[in-house]
Parts: sequence; structure tokens; C-alpha cells
Amino acid sequence: MATITNLGSTSGLPLEEILTKLQAAEDKKLSLYTVRQASYEAKVSAFGQVQSAVEALQKAAAALGKTSTLDAVKAEVVGDGLTATVGENGASVGEYAITVTKLASAQTLQSSTAVGRKESNGATGSFEIELTGGGKHTIDLKGDTSLDGIAKAINNDDEAPVRASIVTNESGSYLMLSAKETGEKASVKSITVTGDQKLQDLLSYDSATTSPMKQQTVASDAEIDINGIAIKSASNKVTSAIDGITLNLTETTEAGKVVNLKLQHDASVPTKAVQAFVNSYNALQNTISKLTAFDAAAATNQALTGDSTTRGIQSSLSSALQVVTSEGSLRSLADIGVTLDPTNGQLKLDQDKLSEGLASNPADVKRIMTSTNGLAAKFDEAIQSILGDKGSIKHSKDGLAKSIKDVQDQMARAKAASTASMDVMRTQFVALEKFVAQQTVTANYLTQQFTAMNKSN
Repeated sequence: MATITNLGSTSGLPLEEILTKLQAAEDKKLSLYTVRQASYEAKVSAFGQVQSAVEALQKAAAALGKTSTLDAVKAEVVGDGLTATVGENGASVGEYAITVTKLASAQTLQSSTAVGRKESNGATGSFEIELTGGGKHTIDLKGDTSLDGIAKAINNDDEAPVRASIVTNESGSYLMLSAKETGEKASVKSITVTGDQKLQDLLSYDSATTSPMKQQTVASDAEIDINGIAIKSASNKVTSAIDGITLNLTETTEAGKVVNLKLQHDASVPTKAVQAFVNSYNALQNTISKLTAFDAAAATNQALTGDSTTRGIQSSLSSALQVVTSEGSLRSLADIGVTLDPTNGQLKLDQDKLSEGLASNPADVKRIMTSTNGLAAKFDEAIQSILGDKGSIKHSKDGLAKSIKDVQDQMARAKAASTASMDVMRTQFVALEKFVAQQTVTANYLTQQFTAMNKSN
């Protein structure tokens, strides 16, 4: 008998239709596992959004715990000759009269004899560069002693203290060496050549004697005067003269004039930091509200509707806002313009009140933010309980990961059982189809026999 490919085609029974309906019922049962897994995965994704919002709040709160935020200083320069920037650790308030008498410059050397730039200057060789401030560096020419080869060897060596270039005129080409750094100590003291005499006659240099290489530009240190104190610097970027301040020297000061540098409190920095904190706190509340919403009309939930972890996060952060210091005329966040709206859990900032506090009672504002029981410390503790290795978000994510693994295992077992059940059912239906087909053949045969017998009678 031929293989049955369409159940019911022989028997006339709706076996294929019945199998299809049975398979649909099995698939519906399996879809419950898929829906459950998707729900868990949606929660994991939602907790990722909450975590990102908490991390942003953590960064904003930490900024309020830094003295460099509350004691921020801005630099104002009046006069020509320099610019000034405040370092990330801040600086102290003060005023300085500065004159720039000399800028730092880098040394340059030039070969004294014009040669062809591709012309060999000996079979092989190397040379050692010694700096005025100490330190030596050797460069191997690797067999190419032409000006091109020398310049390439120098410029391909990241540790070489000089850069090389070639200048060409109608007489030929000259090698130019420029110190990478400004200042006297970065200048070349000597170049000692190992190789043919021709190479020595091109490259040798000694600052104390006449040499084939000639000094074109003398290295110099920058020289400035700050409030009557003379200061030298190897660089035009002076970082150690005034604590926390970098002076960028641009030109010498005109005779008889000074550059006035004024360092004063910058209230815009703490104001922006407080606003950033308020914004981050409110953004977190919005994120949680969106992820825990329930639409009563449509009877639909969001991923974290009814979740206890998010309620715990909101509660711990709300508690961290309860800052009360033990001294000063300003002791709480409300005193400096930061208040909580009980109707929506959002923070509000009164900029005028904060500005007044920063201007009149900066020490009180600093105490509210940076003291042991201040805002930054309280939020650090609260957020550690949320984001830490044993924090509530990790605990929830770990639980969800286990639930996802469990439902995947359950679905795999259910799929295997469903497949086996359907295979058995199909086998039974095939057997039934064959049986009916055989009975049909037998019935047809008997019918034919009875018909033949009736005709013979």
C-alpha cells in the first residue's frame, strides 16, 4: 500500500483537520510559556531603564558632595599676555598681578653644509642625542644615511627628543632638528655620531664648541612675575605657580603694564549642579511612573506595575531628601529652595532662594550638601542599597534571570512532550487510515463477489 501523505483522503474521515486542531491546542499551551518569558524579559529591560536613571542621579548627587562644586572658582583675566583655567580640583579666591617677560621657546639646529637629500653620507651609522637637562637617546639609521633616511629614522622614533625636517634651496638640502619641548633643559647639548667621517661631518654637534650642526634658535624658559615673585617655566603652560590654576602664556607683557588675574567664587557651578540633581531625581520618578503605570480604562499594565522593588527605591530616595543639619541659619533643602511636591513626587527648585543662600550663607549650603549627614552622603548610602552588589535592582534582576531559565526549561520539556504526543497521535491516525482502507478493499471485494454470484444465478 502506498504511503499516506494526506490523512483522511482514503477513509474520508477528517483526520488531518483533527490533527491540526490538536496541534493548535498544543501550541496554545506552549504560548503560555512564551508569554511568561516575554513578561520576565520586559521586567529585566525595565529594571535596566530604572538602573540607568538611578546611575544618573548618583552622578548628580556625588557632584554636590565635592568641595570643588560648592567652592567653585572662576578666573577673570584683564590684560594681554595669558589666559587662565581652573583645574578640576578647584582653586582659592585671590587676586594676582602678573607680567610675562619672556616666552618659552624650543631649540632648533641646522646642518651647515648643503647636500643632496638622497645622497648617502656613509655606509651606515647611528647617533646619540644628549639633552641639556640630562637624558640620552640613540637613533639607528639602519643603513640609510641620506637626509631623507636620517629624517625618517628620527620622526619614526616616538622617543626621539627632536623632530626632523629638510629645507631645500638652489644649493641643496639642509637638515633641520627642532626640540619637541620648549625650555632650556629640553635643548640638545650634543650629538655624538658613530659611523663614517662623512656622517660625522654632517650631524655632529656640541653646544660648547663649533660643530657641523649649528644652533639656529636658542631654547629659553618662560619668565613671569606674580605679585613680585619671579618664576621660570620650561613651558608656556604654567601649572605649578598658583595652586589649581593653569596659566597659558601667549605673549610678553607690554612694558609698564601688568595682567590682572582675579579668582572669585562662581555661583553658577553649584547652581547648575543643584539643578542637575533636581532634573535627575525627577527623571527617575518619571521613568518609574511610566514603567509602573496602570490604565484602568484599558485594564493594561506596564512591565513593573505593582512591583515592590520600585516602590522601595522611591521610598529610600525620598527618605534621603530629609536632610537637617545641626547648625547655621540654613539647615534643610527647603531652606535653599529645594522642595518636594507631594502630589507627584517631583522636586522643585527655587533659583532665587538658592542664589540668595549661596551669596549670603555659602557655608550653610556647603554643610547641607557635604556634611556627614548631608545630601551627598545620604544619597550615596541610599543608592548603594539600590545599585550595589547586594542592591535591590541586582536582586530583582537575578531573580528574573532564574525565572527566565526556569520557564525556558519548562517550555523545552513541554515542547518535547507535545511533539511526542502529536507523533503518537499521527501514528494512531495513520494506522486507523490504513485499517479503514483495508476494510474498504475487503468490502469492495465481497461486494464484487456477491454481485457475480447473483448474476450467475
